Amino acid sequence: MDTAIPVKKKKFKLNRTARKYLFILSLIIIPVINFAVFWVYVNFDTILLTLKRFDVPTASYVWRGLEGYVSVFKSMILGGDPGEFNAFVNSFRAILINIVIFPISFIIAYSFYKKIRFRKFFQVVFFLPNIISLVVLCMMVRHMFSSDFGPIALLVEKLVGHRVDWLGYNSDKMWGIIIVFCIWAGLGGNTVVLCGAMQRIPEDITESARLDGIGFWREAWSIVLPLVMSTVGVFMIGVVTSVLSFTMQPMLIAINPGIDNKFMTIGWYIFTSVDTGGSGNMIQAATIGMTFSLIMLPIIIAVRLLVKKFTPDVQF
Repeated sequence: MDTAIPVKKKKFKLNRTARKYLFILSLIIIPVINFAVFWVYVNFDTILLTLKRFDVPTASYVWRGLEGYVSVFKSMILGGDPGEFNAFVNSFRAILINIVIFPISFIIAYSFYKKIRFRKFFQVVFFLPNIISLVVLCMMVRHMFSSDFGPIALLVEKLVGHRVDWLGYNSDKMWGIIIVFCIWAGLGGNTVVLCGAMQRIPEDITESARLDGIGFWREAWSIVLPLVMSTVGVFMIGVVTSVLSFTMQPMLIAINPGIDNKFMTIGWYIFTSVDTGGSGNMIQAATIGMTFSLIMLPIIIAVRLLVKKFTPDVQF
């Protein structure tokens, strides 16, 4: 009687190189899928949406080419629509706000760098807005200036003898409140970044400067500022890109956009259009967002090139 001899099956085993690449793939597969879905697909679909219009009778999207971009350019840039034009202009207030923030942040950071008295306390005070939610801070500011129960508004009312309305839909003081709040809230983060850059400066340089008799402000202008110019360059790029993200502060403090969108920005306008709903509003919001991005793209590239030229990285 013949007996079958069992045959051992060879186990499939990956070599070392294959296992290494499989491990790398397992690490990057989820981020790659996330990037493909939530960035590539979303942005590609948004661009396609701007080239279409919603046909109500057929309830479908119909190709229209660049007609939407032409319409938005006329209404937003050339002022054909006062509401869109005001939102466009108001967005650039972010640049003014950040230009004001930088010298203040630099002076504060330099004072901390020089180890002024009570610097730990002041560091907490200036960084506090970055710890508390922006929504909470904006609502706190709005309630402080409310003419109904706000302590600041009530105090001013007692001093001037009549009711003050700083938060009305046609108030001429609303932008002043928003700008002051943005400056205060933006000091903390920029101060921390500049402090970190200043801490990298070798003590030998500052000690040599003091031996040569250089004073407080002279050291700040002639030694510290040139040595942190790479950080300043990054800040300057952020100044320009802030135009694209200037949304939450005016929206949460003003709440009402005002007559002809007096207090609205492009980000707020897009949010309102999407929140309102409707296919037409979605297409309008996407087209405005793409138009605004196309306008800002060459500006950001130009600033990046200028920053690279005039703020070289300092090695020490």
